Amino acid sequence: MVLLPAVVPQLVEKRSELVPARLARKVAPLFGVPSEHNPFRPLTWVCDFTAITVSEIARGAPLPTRAAAARLRGQEHEGEWSVHDRAVLPGDRGALPNEIVPATVNRFGPDTKAAVVLTATNVLLAPAADAIRTGLGLLRTTDGGELPPVQWIAAWSAAAVEVYRSQPALVSAALTARVIQRASLAAPRFPLAPRIARQPRARCEIGAVAAERTPDPVTRPRDLEFLDGIAAARLNATGVLPGAGTEEPAGSGTGVGDRVVEQLIELLVEMGTPDGVAHIWVTERVAGQEMVCAMVPSSGLVRELVETWAHGRSPLPGRDGFGDALAEAMAVPFRLPPPAELAAVPLLARRAFVLAAMGIIRQMGLLAPSTWLTGAGFADLVGTLSDLLDQAFDPDDPVVVDARLRLAVQRAAAERHAGRTTPGSAAAVVAAADACLDAGAANRIDPGLLADLLVVACIELNALRSTGLRHRGIGAALRRYWAAFATTVEIDLFAPGADHSGLSFQLHNYAAFLGANKDSAEDLRAALHLFTTSVIPGRTRLYNRDRDIRPLARSRYLAADAASGLASLLTDRGEHAEAAQWVRRAHNWLHQVLADPLHQVHHPRPTLDDCLFALRAAPVLLQAVEHGIAEDPGADTGRADELVCLVERWLEQTSGSAVEHSDHRSAVVDLRARLSALGSPG
Repeated sequence: MVLLPAVVPQLVEKRSELVPARLARKVAPLFGVPSEHNPFRPLTWVCDFTAITVSEIARGAPLPTRAAAARLRGQEHEGEWSVHDRAVLPGDRGALPNEIVPATVNRFGPDTKAAVVLTATNVLLAPAADAIRTGLGLLRTTDGGELPPVQWIAAWSAAAVEVYRSQPALVSAALTARVIQRASLAAPRFPLAPRIARQPRARCEIGAVAAERTPDPVTRPRDLEFLDGIAAARLNATGVLPGAGTEEPAGSGTGVGDRVVEQLIELLVEMGTPDGVAHIWVTERVAGQEMVCAMVPSSGLVRELVETWAHGRSPLPGRDGFGDALAEAMAVPFRLPPPAELAAVPLLARRAFVLAAMGIIRQMGLLAPSTWLTGAGFADLVGTLSDLLDQAFDPDDPVVVDARLRLAVQRAAAERHAGRTTPGSAAAVVAAADACLDAGAANRIDPGLLADLLVVACIELNALRSTGLRHRGIGAALRRYWAAFATTVEIDLFAPGADHSGLSFQLHNYAAFLGANKDSAEDLRAALHLFTTSVIPGRTRLYNRDRDIRPLARSRYLAADAASGLASLLTDRGEHAEAAQWVRRAHNWLHQVLADPLHQVHHPRPTLDDCLFALRAAPVLLQAVEHGIAEDPGADTGRADELVCLVERWLEQTSGSAVEHSDHRSAVVDLRARLSALGSPG
């Protein structure tokens, strides 16, 4: 069960909606959406928009190839239709049930196929779009006003990404159709010089026909409603100067809201490419019923939109630059509705509300300062939303399963930001992850969502292991969840010669877990295998495309951490030659990271992420000096000292008087001892 599903229309009362509803019933099964209205059920297909024909859409089923049609011509078939190699052939009547005649389909344009698919998708996703509008309306500032743009974007885009994730084949086809329609409807509007303006124009010349300002949105569609219809208008009106005029020519697409929508569409389109950060695959759970499952890192997509808006569209002043300004803008409380108000809206709207609220909370977890995440305001938001799940939903609803896990992760992460984790936070994440496995086994959540939730749980549990909760069964739970992950996405992670670089985001986290098992050479070698064969190659391609060093840098320094751990084990065994190789490799990986300005030690207000990087980087530098491999021992020792000072500063700022009891304090003490042994004054 997906969270925001396409809904195939049943009875239609308005005459104007009859044809769009018929088209929706035809398009749905062709792009992986099952329906009781599909005469060929349980069959569904995952069609390629570029390959499917208007005729196949009108039939609601694929045609056989010409060779197959010629071979089967004249053969008798029982019933109204038959299936051959997943193509559908008509019976003796020569037509399939409820085929749409060409005259009806040809009313749509300018590009008939694109117009039909876009119109049908808007019908299928109309309930989801209405749900998002209603859900967003339930989110207000504490004084009852509209959310600030950065929070509104986080809320809307989190829900919009879930619409894509719930039916990726359908939305992908609609995105392609939208591009074609917009290009076809955007006629050039070059002004004519006065001396030729009154001269006759040939039929196809610019200026021969007055531009159509408002084409029929049904037969000449240009918008995908859950994107354009919700976000563009809301954001285009943000910050408009009084008296300047807000009306834009149809098809101009020049507003800031249009650009935010275009950016999200670009990110969604990239999801389906081999180098995308999502994992999308075609499978079937019922014989003949093909579907697309999508595991999408939605928080990362939403973060890109929020950062683009804050940095590029609405610059925010701040004491320490853009990062601090955005952190402060995100760390603003907002109001959640009373339980009765939420319970009164339809189920899809309630789900959209939870997804939107979680979109803001998850961005707070990524962007807000530690002081906010460890304070009462954030805890109240998380607690109130958790209470609403109890009061307004059936406990088996898939959005409850999803939100429970993510809220447990937020609570655990808040404890990590405070520098004091408890066994209860890890137990809550494990319990929520087990509930996800149960929901997946009962088909209450789809495989793509289950895989994503397992990765989210594993990331947090692995982080908790590094804070002193290592011996509380977390390792066993992580092994179980990563095994379930591989089964869910239907791949063999360690198949010889397999290229899993397209899974670099997910396998980065699996490799990080294996690399944290410093007492197991087998796990460390497996981690380094994943880093070197899948993760770093995949993230290198992403860097070459996007020029964002952060994902690649993180993989490199975690790989360095794993290599350093393996070198220590080998040294203890007396295998000094191989140990030296891994020390050198770890040192090289880390210096590639430190060469980038982003990882220079200059933060006056360090974050938890800065602290975690420092705790992994400093031991690698010291190990290279201790083994005599560092080319400049003094520089590496000095850099390690700076990193340790950064951690100490973070501990003082977040832990206060409890600094001696912080989970990270023992690591700092050990690093200080190693620095002293190397002659650093500390």
